[in-house]
Amino acid sequence: MKLIGLSTEQAPHISVPLRFFAVAPLFLVLAALILALDGGNPFAHSHTPALLAATHAITLGFVTMIMLGSLQQILPVVIGSSLPAPRLVAWFTLLPLIAGTLLLCGGFMLRKPELLDAAWPILGLAFAVFIGAALLSLARAATQNSSKTAILLAILALSGAVTLGMLLLRGYAAGLSLDYPMLAAAHVSLALGGWVLLLIVGVSYQVVPMFQLTPNYPKWLTVSLTPAIFALLLLNLALPLFGSTPRWLAFVAENLFWLCAIYFSATTLLLQKQRRRRIPDATLIFYRLGMSSLLGVAALAMAAPYAANPELVRILAGLLFLLGFAMSLIFGMLYKIVPFLVWFHLFRGGAKTGIPNMKEIIPEPWMWRHVWLHGCTLSAALLAPWWTIAAWIVMLCLLLQGLLLGYALFTGIAVYRRTLKHLETAAS
Repeated sequence: MKLIGLSTEQAPHISVPLRFFAVAPLFLVLAALILALDGGNPFAHSHTPALLAATHAITLGFVTMIMLGSLQQILPVVIGSSLPAPRLVAWFTLLPLIAGTLLLCGGFMLRKPELLDAAWPILGLAFAVFIGAALLSLARAATQNSSKTAILLAILALSGAVTLGMLLLRGYAAGLSLDYPMLAAAHVSLALGGWVLLLIVGVSYQVVPMFQLTPNYPKWLTVSLTPAIFALLLLNLALPLFGSTPRWLAFVAENLFWLCAIYFSATTLLLQKQRRRRIPDATLIFYRLGMSSLLGVAALAMAAPYAANPELVRILAGLLFLLGFAMSLIFGMLYKIVPFLVWFHLFRGGAKTGIPNMKEIIPEPWMWRHVWLHGCTLSAALLAPWWTIAAWIVMLCLLLQGLLLGYALFTGIAVYRRTLKHLETAAS
C-alpha cells in the first residue's frame, strides 16, 4: 500500500465518513422494495414512477451518500485541506440528504406533488452545506494535483445537477411551464457524466495505485483527462441551446466524450494487468467489472441513435452505468477503504500491538460472495428491459446486496469498537 504524499495527520474522526457508509446500503434495500411494489416490469420504460423513485434512491441515497462520505476523508488526506467543522458539516449533510431522498422517492412513487415540493429545499440544504464546505476546503488547499482538479470539476457538475434537479422538482410540484425533456437530460448528464464519472476518475488516480499496487496513471492523462471530459460535457449541454448547430458537431462532441471514458477505463484495466501483487482479490474484480461496464455504456450510448428502439438502449446504458460502473467501483473502494480506516485510526491512536490485520476486519469470503451476487445482478440487468423475470432477479439481488454490504460494513465497525475498547481497557 502506497501512503506517500498523503496528509494522514489531517484525517477526520473515523465516525465522519463511516456514518455515510453505514446508512447507504439501506437505500439499496429501499430501491429493491420500490421496484417490487411496481408489480410489473419497471425497466420496460424510462419514466415509470417506480423506476424514477428507485433510480433516485440509488443515485442520491447510495451513490452520492458514499461519495460525500468519501470526500470527507479524501479532501483532508489527499488534498491536504480539512473541511470546516467536519462533524457539523457531516450531520447537516447526512440528515437532510436522508430526509430529502425519502420524500423525493415517496413523491415519485405515490405521485404526490406535495412530497416533491417538500423534498427540493431539504435536498438543497444538504448539498448547499456540503458544496460550500468543500469549495472552501479546495480554495485554501496548498496542494496542486490532478485529483484536486477532478474533485473541483465534479463538485461544479454536482452544483449544476442539484440546481436543475431542484428546478425540475419545483416545476413538477407547481405545474410550471418548463422544457422538462431538455432540463431532465441536462440534469442526468451533469449528475452521471459530470459528478459521478469525474469524481471516480479523480479518486482512481489515487486509489488504484495505492490499494491495487499498480503503476501510476500517465502524467499527461491525469493532467488532461478530467478537464477534457468536463469541457466536452459542457459543450454537449450547450449545443441544443443553439437551434442552427450542425448535427455533425453534436455527433463529434458526444462521441469524443465517450472516447475519453473508453480511454480511462482501458488505461485502468491495462494498469491492473501490471500490478505487482498477483494474488486474486475480490476488490480488484469489482474494479474490473466497473471498467468493463463503462466500456459497455460507451458502446451503447454511441449506438443508441442508430438502434431500432433507442429508448430501450438508453435504459440499458443507464442500468449498466449505475449498477455496472458506479456501484461496482463503489463496492470495490468500500471493501478497501473501510478496513484501511479501521486499521489506520486504531494505529494512529498509539497502539502498536493488538490491532487486527486489514484482512481480518471484513472477512474476504463475504467480499467474494458479494462479487458473485453483483455479477448475477449485472447479468439479469442486461435482460431486464425485455424479460420480466430478469427484472425480478435484479430486484432480489439489489435487496440481498444491500443486506450483505450493510452486514459487512457493520462487521468492520464492530471490529473497530471492540478493538478500541480492548486497547483502552489494556491501557488502563
